Amino acid sequence: KKQLHYTEIAEIIAERGYRKSLGATPQDTVSANLTTDINTKKEKSIFAKTAKGYYILRKFLNQSDYNVVDDNEPEIVDNKIVTKDNHKIINAFGIYWNRNLVDWKTSKPDLLGIQQIGASEVNFKDQIGIYLLLDSRETIYVGQAIEQPFGKRLKDHTTDRLAGRWDRFSWFGFYPVTEDAKLNLDLKFKEFTIQNLGDILEAILIESIEPRQNRKQGNSFVGLEYLQKEAPEFKKNRAKQMFQELTDKL
Repeated sequence: KKQLHYTEIAEIIAERGYRKSLGATPQDTVSANLTTDINTKKEKSIFAKTAKGYYILRKFLNQSDYNVVDDNEPEIVDNKIVTKDNHKIINAFGIYWNRNLVDWKTSKPDLLGIQQIGASEVNFKDQIGIYLLLDSRETIYVGQAIEQPFGKRLKDHTTDRLAGRWDRFSWFGFYPVTEDAKLNLDLKFKEFTIQNLGDILEAILIESIEPRQNRKQGNSFVGLEYLQKEAPEFKKNRAKQMFQELTDKL
């Protein structure tokens, strides 16, 4: 009976097992399906949009103070998710990722993340954009990964003058994620607006200045955050260690 953000709806779908396969962008998929249903069926749709990103069952509209709105949200076109906002610069980001959960032994380490629990894993090692290095107290370095992607740039910082000074990192990526867990490396930015620049600066300043326990996401960034996943090599090593310990006790 109340409005829900599409990210909340996606989490409910996952928790209750309504979909067996969530894909890499379950939140985008929910938003796109809701928007497509509303755009196609109009007033006959069982859903109604009440604010940017928020939806409610239409039958409950008369029992609430919500009004129907129309704004830019992803929709399904030719079985693909299409975002009407073609000039968004930051299309994915990760906050306060743990350095110790990445296997840095390779030249371009995997940077693994998921949009929510149960979603397909995405590798951001080829992502480009802006990144921050942090220690337990503050941001110690802000850099850009354009000519070299995040995987290579962050790897370099494990052996340079900053090597011993950071244990966390945050990143803001330009390439969007497709539903099949790949980065859209062919994305072309046809236009760059003052609003785009403002969004980037806002996100970076918020993350580097505001207290982490009271973090506010940047403007229009809801649904773009990815949670870090531990390198699979570490899980395998722990399993081997546990097996060895059990064997030694026998």
